[in-house]
Amino acid sequence: MEHQNKILITLTELGISSEETVKAYYPRVRDREDVRVLKCEKSGVIILSRSDHMDIKHYIEKEEFRYVGTQDRRTALINGLEDAQRRYSQFKRVISNKKWLDVGAGPGNILELLSPIAMYTAAVEPQAAARKTLMDLGYNVYSDVIDAEDNLFDVVTLFHVVEHLIDPIGTLKSIHDKMMTGGKIIIEIPHAEDVLLSFFDNDPFKSFTFWSEHLILHTRESIEMFLKKAGYKNIVISNYQRYPLANHLYWLARGKAGGHINWPFLRTEALDRAYGEMLGQINKTDTLIIIAEK
Repeated sequence: MEHQNKILITLTELGISSEETVKAYYPRVRDREDVRVLKCEKSGVIILSRSDHMDIKHYIEKEEFRYVGTQDRRTALINGLEDAQRRYSQFKRVISNKKWLDVGAGPGNILELLSPIAMYTAAVEPQAAARKTLMDLGYNVYSDVIDAEDNLFDVVTLFHVVEHLIDPIGTLKSIHDKMMTGGKIIIEIPHAEDVLLSFFDNDPFKSFTFWSEHLILHTRESIEMFLKKAGYKNIVISNYQRYPLANHLYWLARGKAGGHINWPFLRTEALDRAYGEMLGQINKTDTLIIIAEK
């Protein structure tokens, strides 16, 4: 490797990948010409050609909510509403009346919905301006996981955060320290086996989805090994499909995102559910959801 790649070092130490099994996959990410995309022929894990282009300062100094495509919190909340409502439905029973920590809170979509039913809520958000906004709204927000109290939380959530972590196992270990014995961690991540990548091999989607901040796209096996190394047990991994058939048809026909918005007539609740279930059966969903215990 021409640049330092801590993610590849971790994958190699765990026996998931090696420098010999990692091959060129795509020539660049969408926002940088000097970062290529690699794929491990052994495991299916997708990583970048380097990781030294990312550090915590990159996130701390980002403009408020610019990282979610807008400059104001209201628009950020609207943009993330569908996912937040879905996560509320999926995890409200786990978080209800529990001490809960959300890592990577962003504009606070999920905090808005789940805080009223949690016994106690705290969050981690390294981005300084976003953190100040959340604190001004009355939330207890840390800049780093290590600042949270040890052995306190019943539930910790990370929604599309783990793929950004520069030291994922170290961070997962730090989170482990903050959890009560028997506490649960809930992780949602993009999946390396996404059908648009692993079956359709859709070049426009690759050009759109590969990003300098996503240091790794996990498989079921790789995320399980990361969690075991960090000390977690009773790991349950589920496939989930965020984007419906209309979105995929639009990628195939037009080579662009937004099919679920532009072609709503190709959506029904039953069709979206059946398509997601089918992709889950063949392990080709765009998302993995993991629940594990301390």
